[in-house]
Amino acid sequence: KCPCHGSGFYMTGVNFEGPAPRPLERARIVLADDGQILVDKSVKFQQEKGEWDKPEAFLKA
Repeated sequence: KCPCHGSGFYMTGVNFEGPAPRPLERARIVLADDGQILVDKSVKFQQEKGEWDKPEAFLKA
């Protein structure tokens, strides 16, 4: 649950109870050649725009 307003989110970032009107945004995340995980918070992906399917919106474990 969000400590600010009480919205509930699944681990994937999808909201299941309000008042949040939409899922959380994802930041750009990539695995560097040296194995480091790089996160770029200046690039955002929105689920409702179909952007969560882009390769830089998630890492496979």
